Amino acid sequence: MNGLVNPFLGPQPYRAADRERFFGRETVTQRLVNRILAHPCLTLFGPSGAGKSSVMQAGVIPLLEEAHEFRTVRIDGWLAGEAPLARLVRTMHAELELGPPPEQAGTVEALDSALELASQRSDRPVLIYLDQLEQLFLPGRDVEATGALLKGLDALARKPVRGLHLVLAMREDYLGRFRDRVRGRRELLEQGFRLGPLTVGEMVRVSCRLATEKGLPTQPWSEQEVRALMRQVRMAGQGEQDDDAEVQAAFAQIVCRALWDERARGQAVEPVAAEPMVHRYLEATLDALGSDKKRAARRLLEQHLIASDGSRTLLTEQEARAELPPEHADEVLTHLEAAAVLHAEQHQGSRYFELGHDWLARKVFDLKQQRIERESGQRQRRREAAERRRLIILASVAVGVAALMALLLIWAWTERTHAERAKTAADGAKQEAVKQARDARGLALMAGARDLQGRGYAAMATKLLLEVPEPEQARWWTQLAHDVLKEPLPEVTFQGTAPLNVAAFSPDGLRVAAASREGPAWVWRVDGTGTPVALTGHEGIVDSIEFSPDGQWVATASRDATVRVWRADGTGTPEALWKYEDTVHSARFSPDGQWLVTASADMSVQVRRADGTGEPVMLGEHQASVLSARFSPEGRRVVTASWDRTARVWRADGKGPPIVLKGHTKPVFSAEFSPDGQWVVTASEDKTARVWRADGTGTPVVLNGHEGSVNSATFSPDGQWVVTASEDKTARVWKADGTGSPTVLNGHTDPITSAEFSPDGQWVVTTSFDGTARVWRADGRGSPRALQGHQGWVADARFSRDGQRIITASSDGALRVWKAGGPELPVVFQGPGEAADAVRSARFSPDGQRVVTAGADGAARVWRTEGTGAPVVLDGRAGPVLSAAFSPDGHQLVTVFENGSARVWRTDGMGPPVMLKNPLRPIGSAEFSPDGQSVLITSGGEPQVWRADGSGTPRVLKSDDARSARFSRDGQWVVTAFVRVPKVQRTDGTGTPVLLQGHERRVLSAEFSQDSQWVVTASEDQTARVWKADGTGTPVVLKGHGGDVYSASFSPDGLWVVTASADKTARVWRADGTGTPVVLKGHLNVVNSASFSPDGLWVVTTSVDQTARVWRADGTGVPLVIQGCESEVASAEFSPAGQQQVLTVCADGQAQLWPLDVSELQRRLRAVNKDCLPPDVRRSYLDEREEQARSGYAECERAQGRDPLVTPPPTLRLLP
Repeated sequence: MNGLVNPFLGPQPYRAADRERFFGRETVTQRLVNRILAHPCLTLFGPSGAGKSSVMQAGVIPLLEEAHEFRTVRIDGWLAGEAPLARLVRTMHAELELGPPPEQAGTVEALDSALELASQRSDRPVLIYLDQLEQLFLPGRDVEATGALLKGLDALARKPVRGLHLVLAMREDYLGRFRDRVRGRRELLEQGFRLGPLTVGEMVRVSCRLATEKGLPTQPWSEQEVRALMRQVRMAGQGEQDDDAEVQAAFAQIVCRALWDERARGQAVEPVAAEPMVHRYLEATLDALGSDKKRAARRLLEQHLIASDGSRTLLTEQEARAELPPEHADEVLTHLEAAAVLHAEQHQGSRYFELGHDWLARKVFDLKQQRIERESGQRQRRREAAERRRLIILASVAVGVAALMALLLIWAWTERTHAERAKTAADGAKQEAVKQARDARGLALMAGARDLQGRGYAAMATKLLLEVPEPEQARWWTQLAHDVLKEPLPEVTFQGTAPLNVAAFSPDGLRVAAASREGPAWVWRVDGTGTPVALTGHEGIVDSIEFSPDGQWVATASRDATVRVWRADGTGTPEALWKYEDTVHSARFSPDGQWLVTASADMSVQVRRADGTGEPVMLGEHQASVLSARFSPEGRRVVTASWDRTARVWRADGKGPPIVLKGHTKPVFSAEFSPDGQWVVTASEDKTARVWRADGTGTPVVLNGHEGSVNSATFSPDGQWVVTASEDKTARVWKADGTGSPTVLNGHTDPITSAEFSPDGQWVVTTSFDGTARVWRADGRGSPRALQGHQGWVADARFSRDGQRIITASSDGALRVWKAGGPELPVVFQGPGEAADAVRSARFSPDGQRVVTAGADGAARVWRTEGTGAPVVLDGRAGPVLSAAFSPDGHQLVTVFENGSARVWRTDGMGPPVMLKNPLRPIGSAEFSPDGQSVLITSGGEPQVWRADGSGTPRVLKSDDARSARFSRDGQWVVTAFVRVPKVQRTDGTGTPVLLQGHERRVLSAEFSQDSQWVVTASEDQTARVWKADGTGTPVVLKGHGGDVYSASFSPDGLWVVTASADKTARVWRADGTGTPVVLKGHLNVVNSASFSPDGLWVVTTSVDQTARVWRADGTGVPLVIQGCESEVASAEFSPAGQQQVLTVCADGQAQLWPLDVSELQRRLRAVNKDCLPPDVRRSYLDEREEQARSGYAECERAQGRDPLVTPPPTLRLLP
């Protein structure tokens, strides 16, 4: 094929040298260039294979270098053994020609020096392009080295250096981890750019142009023939006939390259199916490895990545490496991943592999079957040869009829035995095949659920998880269920027939209404049942919809120049129909529901009777279109906002001239009264909001700070605050009097369309062109909840009047109902209005039915574990509560306060508490004795035993400044900790204390075994030790940790010990010190604590890395990663009564309950969302036929009390 030039590169990025054949991305390239020029730092993300590297290297960088004279520093990958910051410094020195780098290149100072040298050499701008940053977040990577790079990048982004631009590129499934690592570094997070894959239509045009113009020789490809191929390589879940469906770029390139080669060799005239091309590509990819590595790769693919029915299975990277020869593992995995044969996904700090496409799975399955048949044939030939030899031997030794008969009888008996064994083996093989098929279906469903969740469709992922057979046996299922239930999920989705503009709740919260850009407005029951009411009649876009105060009527205003008032149940004709001379932008009821005020583009403001009778009250005219009009809280005034740059306050009866609120320099988009009617807030295109006295006196408060138009401004329910939404992609919460700095709600990636307070003023919901709504704490603390899943921009969001629900309306035609309280998981225990460090500790009651939390607001609270009902509040009015613990019978609890006192309470809150107080020294900790009659406290370093009823004098035990103490299980002994030498002494104070001497540094924890015969200690000397409680004998030293050991606990049977260490591991040891410990490795930072489950089969650990993890105590399987904290996880414990729950406490002040039981997780998955999978999703992910998918969808809709839609919801599509 000398002289032939294939214009298709295959699954590899385009470079600058390939620029002349890089087509189809001109628009996005220019957009990306503009964003880079506008901001000092930009995060570029997108799915694997979307073309991020190609767009940058073949499009953006050449354009920046040619048109703007940029100098470029680029890093395409990150070697595991090289410090990333040092790599960046050395690359800057090399590519900017700065001379040799310093010896200490891995410092921020070296980075600053390189930048200063670059500025001295030239004033040309510099682009630092760092690609594949996800590699830095892979397992085993040095967390501190990555942190050093991020710190250096943050320093660069903050520098006031003109002409310095950073582009940080990564796969979008690592974006969450990146954000976690750079939280608080605003400059690295502020600007994001998502690059999606090419669509079928775009890929068709690009492919035809490349083949026609850039191949040698050129080949004339028609769009019609190529389109059939591209539709075969579309993303899963995308419409088969949809030109806007996104393609899997790697396989599109593979297919096009193979087709071009075949045509160049004269082997194909018409396009063929894509699958055979991929098969041949797989064979060529394996051949390129060479014989030894090819055998290893085939064994990996056939034995571990394909199920018995030919479907794809999942394999962790650790498992994949274990199946390959160590000397070949890196090369084989890298080769297969680069060739797109393997697809890798990041998951909870590790990675898993699967085959890149079902076609590859089928080819691997064929290869596997061929190998099995070949090996079976070889075995059969060996059996036949053996049989021939056996017959010869039989014939040769036959010496007579009797002997022959005897031999024949023996042979018959043997053959019968063989047949019975063969049948048993066949039955076992059949059962195994059934099991493998079931397992394969489960893995496929879980892979589909992960895919849907990753693309923002977590509600649909719940449906796939419920289809998984025997989820108790599926190792990823519990993790996936947790991950999905942690996300905000809509309760129900209502599908309109056109893009939705606005939405409203009925006053009782039982119905919702939405208006669309074309077609009817709709009214639905909020529980998702029944048939929706279609309000049909408008001939233009409906811009306003509102229920009357009694919920019986709905008013709509439209660009068809009409206002209509409808019965909310849809019966009858509209009660009122008024025509205007131009678009009507809004129609609002008065507080008593008797009147409507309308705002029109004909410049008029009119007040009309809601029943349609009588003549309108003409309030007068603005000098341009009126954009909004609202009544005051008492209903006697109206405020309007206009394109003429003014707002006006009118008497609702039309008497007297309006009060003109003048000062904005551009159109005023909205105006509304404060709850007390004394103030008005306006929002304007001039980038400000203003707060005016409603009577027009005084000077307005100017809320100045937005960098784009202010689209809306709304008062909080108490009138003390204002929230604004802006084109600059932020919302801001201001004090209404203008004092202080606003709280900036920053996180949307496109302009914000609206912002509204919750009824209690604690929360704000925003909507955006980025396809999401977000729920924020009004004080700006914590991270917002993103309400994802819409396939278009979100136009409107509203809280229900009771604050329990939120609705969102989108241009995708869908209205969604969400729980305002947050995701299904975890169950959060936190008092209202508590500080950031609200919950200091949390403990289960002995029966596991309740949880007690210790609050920084001075109260302990007793909650039901299911989260229902109000907690019992035990307010000691003595400052923050440090800890709280139940008595063994669960009827009492003891609390310790920061002021040094302790109290014993009834858990039902009845009666006054018993005060325990040492007048000389503050109390640091407290716990009940096993019989509940006594309380052990530490006070000023001394353990003291008090009667729980407060009577008598406490017994003071001997100690050397111990800060914690624990009872033995029989209540006869106490052991102290947080000292160099722990002591074991009798609780009655008699006898001589037993000194546990041997640790070389301070002991951080000490506890008894269940039988009270042993004590285990954990120490800063990097060991744990197991001692006889009476001090006899030599302790068992558990040595192996590489850092301080923070905790050590016995298993319930006392045979095992689990330890937690600063070396980022927990370890499970035999208590007698024999054998090798099980190392529980996976945390990314210090492990704070570790403890066993009540049955001893599981271990829960907590870490500074913001996770808790649940492991099998024997170290097998994959740990469940619990991620709910935005700071370190301070503690975790299993429910004591076998309910399979874990209670965690975050250092940022939340107690969180996580169910582990599969049946409970299934119940939550069923209850959380009432939507049904559309037929196209059922076909793609459940592998159903067309008729089966439609029937399944219709059956689900009827089960939810709804009539199936004639045209089901559209195919899933990622936002652009």
